[in-house]
Amino acid sequence: MRWLATSTDPGHAAVVPFEEGLSTLKEWLSDAARVKYVHDAKTLHRQALDADASLEGLAVDTLIAAYVLEPGLASGYPLPDLVERYLGVKLDTGEVQPKKGRQAALDLEDDGGDAAARTAVAVRALVPVLEDRLRNRGMWDLAAALEFPLVGVLARMEHCGVRIDRSYLEELNEDLGGKMAGLERKIHERAGGEPFNVNSNLQLQKILFDQLGLPKTKKIKTGYSTDHAELQKIRDAHPIVEELLEYREVAKLKTGFTDALLPLIDPKTGRIHTTYLQASASTGRLASTNPNLQNIPIRGELGRQIRRAFIAEDGFVLVSADYGQIELRVLAHLSGDEGILEAFASGHDYHAAIAAKVYGVDVADVQPSMRAFAKQFSFGIAYGMSAYGVSERLGIDTDEASAFIETYYAQFPRVREYLDAQVKRAKADGFTTTMFGRRRYLPELQSDNYRVRAMGERMALNAPIQGSSADIIKKAMIDIDAKLRADPGLGRMLLTVHDELVFEVPTDRIDEASSTVRELMEGVVELRCGLAVDVHTGANWSEAHA
Repeated sequence: MRWLATSTDPGHAAVVPFEEGLSTLKEWLSDAARVKYVHDAKTLHRQALDADASLEGLAVDTLIAAYVLEPGLASGYPLPDLVERYLGVKLDTGEVQPKKGRQAALDLEDDGGDAAARTAVAVRALVPVLEDRLRNRGMWDLAAALEFPLVGVLARMEHCGVRIDRSYLEELNEDLGGKMAGLERKIHERAGGEPFNVNSNLQLQKILFDQLGLPKTKKIKTGYSTDHAELQKIRDAHPIVEELLEYREVAKLKTGFTDALLPLIDPKTGRIHTTYLQASASTGRLASTNPNLQNIPIRGELGRQIRRAFIAEDGFVLVSADYGQIELRVLAHLSGDEGILEAFASGHDYHAAIAAKVYGVDVADVQPSMRAFAKQFSFGIAYGMSAYGVSERLGIDTDEASAFIETYYAQFPRVREYLDAQVKRAKADGFTTTMFGRRRYLPELQSDNYRVRAMGERMALNAPIQGSSADIIKKAMIDIDAKLRADPGLGRMLLTVHDELVFEVPTDRIDEASSTVRELMEGVVELRCGLAVDVHTGANWSEAHA
């Protein structure tokens, strides 16, 4: 039996069967004036919503508080681990006396040591310890103003879900299966007609490099690599390579999406209710599971086909609001580089404006290849892209790549100064910090292993930018959620994927909802170059994602 335990006084707890507790405490749970401390509040909130109740007045979620304090814990944030980590108490065994020097105890006066009661008392005891540490590290405002309020936002999004066109998805799934079979036959024919396992790397190596004599790729333990990046390099060497790459893309969509999505459709609602992972990424980025929406391809016809399965209810449309180049804007703001800021302010295409400065030409004279080079490097800056990385990404030799990098930084010197300073500061502090005070700890920077240390330096470059972008999106979600709760007829927030938010909006309020969302997203924080949001609408996610 599941239990619901509450502790209103230190050392005391009341325990009732879960369903009975939700019914009995429905009014109390929904009262925002009654402060609550909860571990994993989103799960409780979802269960309350399913029972036509709500969880209001959340002051502290101990799971999220621990995540903010120590992002990226390999063991996750189960309550027994946190109780032992911060209080020195063995919760699961019933050992309730704290270790020497600890201040919090879990002694119970009236519950006989019941596990559920101990859990409630443990949460209560954890709160002041976690709050004190958050305040000492300057992260209490991040937790209290951003992460704790986001719990309810995500719970409501999960509860609402998004409608799926089942018949379309079933047809697409069948089509993808047929396409896989057809490609597999073609691949076998290219290999001489003898069947083999297209998914076996060892068999592929024999076919590609021994039988067909294709150019050798990167050497690995078992022979030569057949991964995507390596096959891309030899895709013009033989038609079989192109067909292999297409087969893998189709197989990924079928096994990863159409096969996976169909069983996740709720038979009662016809909607998929993904689960958002708020305490998974060290940078503060949200993730999702069942399904993992972040993995849906952003570009390509097959990715668009998957998005077409996500549809609006009758009388509604989907509205997609996407932050344009948010990480580049954050970089411009943090570095204060005048050239980068000017590129945003010019009104020209950003990547064309950057390319014009790097190549010393007018914007009108920027060639597509110039823009492509500038775009690739701009997005790679915060990931510590080296000359070798640039040469691999752009298909140029390392000398040309080195010259490109030097020319880029000569035009935008404060970008390099900012990035160098980030690494230097992270080495001194042991962590990076976002605009909102989020920390990411980087022990890799102290490693004796060069590769590990270099990885730490790349993370030091990226974490403040990606983390600040994540914080901005979270703040926007909180502000928009508040607006939608105050005016429920304006629409519902359904999904968050990367830098995009998706809403379901009544057809008679499309313009109002679109302008409201854009205004709130662009006004969530002041950047030197501002924020830009692209808003599109459509009957399905593919149309709205355009």
